[in-house]
Amino acid sequence: MYKICKTEKSIARQKLFQTTLLAMMKKNKFHDITVTSLAKEMGVPRKTFYRYYDSLEDVLDAIVDDALTEAFLNLEVKTDLVGFFSYWKKRKSLLDVLQKSGLSHLLINRIFERFNESIDKGNFTNEELRYSGYISAIMTMLLTWHHSGMKQSPEEMSQEVKHMFKIED
Repeated sequence: MYKICKTEKSIARQKLFQTTLLAMMKKNKFHDITVTSLAKEMGVPRKTFYRYYDSLEDVLDAIVDDALTEAFLNLEVKTDLVGFFSYWKKRKSLLDVLQKSGLSHLLINRIFERFNESIDKGNFTNEELRYSGYISAIMTMLLTWHHSGMKQSPEEMSQEVKHMFKIED
């Protein structure tokens, strides 16, 4: 698990670990990167890494969580599908590095983990269950769109989702 930082300095350092990892993943597969190589790339001692994260997987989880939070909290996915697909088109580089390392599934896994936490706490309604199926389908469509080169526009992807779920404009 990654730590939730509170000071500006620690938040900035944590973000620097994330951006450095993403930059390294553009050149190398995730599984070829080590905590030592990440710390060396940043010019910090290895022990500094462990103030913020327990593992490299935690850095990746934080990156994915930030992207998902931004995508889902800042957009009403049911009504702003164009905005949703536009957001991910802008974040194509994240999708690229996840695909390169065979980790695209993390986007869907992290969503299921969040839903499971709600279920475990007993805070899950039938409406939320339906919505989780909807979100899972859209995320699968997102990954398929990315893997096929994002040839369709966000508007076309929005129309595909609306057609799939029989949503009227």
